[in-house]
Amino acid sequence: MRIRCTRCGQETEPIAASPYPGKLGELLQRSVCSPCLEEWKKFSVMVINDFKLRPFLPHDRQVLEQHLREFLKLSD
Repeated sequence: MRIRCTRCGQETEPIAASPYPGKLGELLQRSVCSPCLEEWKKFSVMVINDFKLRPFLPHDRQVLEQHLREFLKLSD
């Protein structure tokens, strides 16, 4: 099975393991290539620092997930 990455548009193999828990992790696995996920990981550090987020708090995690969806061009 191959996927088309929502961010870069390339057709590639899906990510081997879910990078995030729950439905969002499943969506990432079905929709995003490994290089774009790696770019998100680097970018997420900047988001956390710029917004002074604490991802262990539910509200802050929602903000981070919204930025993830925008960065990777994901829809529900």
